[in-house]
Amino acid sequence: MRKVVLVSLDAFFIADTEHPDPNGFLTRMMREGTFCRRVETIFPALTYPIHVTMVTGCDPDKTGVGQNQPPQPDVPKAERVWYWERKHVQVPTLFEAVKKNGGQNCSILWPVNCRNRSVRWCFPEVHPLKNENAVLKALRYGSPIYLLRGEKHFGHLRRGIQEPYLSDYAAALAADTIRKHRPDFTALHLIDLDEARHHYGTFSREALNAIRRNDRWLADLHRAITETPGMKDALLIAVSDHGQEDIRETVNLTEKLRQYGLDKALYVQSNGMSAYFFPANSQAGSVCPEKLFPPELLEKMKISRLYYREDLNRMHAVQGPLFAAEAAEGVVFSDALDEKKREAATHGFGPGRDGDLCLFSVFGKGIKHGMEIPYMKMRDVGPTIAGLMGISLPQADGTDRSEAFLT
Repeated sequence: MRKVVLVSLDAFFIADTEHPDPNGFLTRMMREGTFCRRVETIFPALTYPIHVTMVTGCDPDKTGVGQNQPPQPDVPKAERVWYWERKHVQVPTLFEAVKKNGGQNCSILWPVNCRNRSVRWCFPEVHPLKNENAVLKALRYGSPIYLLRGEKHFGHLRRGIQEPYLSDYAAALAADTIRKHRPDFTALHLIDLDEARHHYGTFSREALNAIRRNDRWLADLHRAITETPGMKDALLIAVSDHGQEDIRETVNLTEKLRQYGLDKALYVQSNGMSAYFFPANSQAGSVCPEKLFPPELLEKMKISRLYYREDLNRMHAVQGPLFAAEAAEGVVFSDALDEKKREAATHGFGPGRDGDLCLFSVFGKGIKHGMEIPYMKMRDVGPTIAGLMGISLPQADGTDRSEAFLT
């Protein structure tokens, strides 16, 4: 089984490859390896369901994870639980496939992967809710001894969960784990760029600085690979999940449903630049979206289009919502009456945007030099990684494209 270090560059997308830093390590990966910068993401373009699709080769209709959080319409936003645990994923993942083939896994901030028995070294992607202690929660959801040792050596890099410090800590921990333990599969999620874009804008100076930091972390990981006995044939893979778009207005759909008398029939879950609508009672399952939302109401609610259930099925979206809505340009949806903060940019949109097109870049021995794959789907990522490792994901709906990468 060939070793792989998989690095997720959250919020990196096709626009970031059009004017790359000529001295950046990612540019080197693309120049000396094989890559695709048109990896079509899933609907909605949200971090957690996309990362599940990456490591399963399946879309949300099969994984069961179609949002960052389960629907919780009556819970204040700050108190809502997330899909943190492996138990939420309804199909096998790369982590299980690696362990089944005798390998060991490391998971650092990889979404929906806490309490995964197939992971030997886990720094969990989890955060404290009301009245919870961050340290105790991390220890419960991750690998306690591993976390305590990591904190001893690299705790000075971190400032809680603030970025870029958290990603700096995570990258240092990953490099150290590679050197000390040589995992067969290391999955690292870097959040820095996503946070920068949310706070400052898609192409802000802060976002460009975050891209440079991602370059540095990739170079550090490559150095750890090449300097570690038993890791020199490992592949370094950079992948991304979605882009972002700048926003200028927040529309609270929960408030709008109440305003127009629709809250008895429906409740809403915001996906950022889209939203799911669920039945509020047993009779609401037969409602007709066209009758509830005539064109003039769609305009008032800043909805650019509706996705009916047949549209969602065609996009392999999760089961449960009756239908979904796409926001008008520059609009982000909210479903929480207690939410006052407006972000500078976000995602969660539907298909047909530049932010749908993501990166998959493979670098290492035996990989074709300077080859660009014209198009992939996000569900192809998992089976392709498995193929590169010499294992399989038999339940995956995506295609193993590994032969296109190998010399």
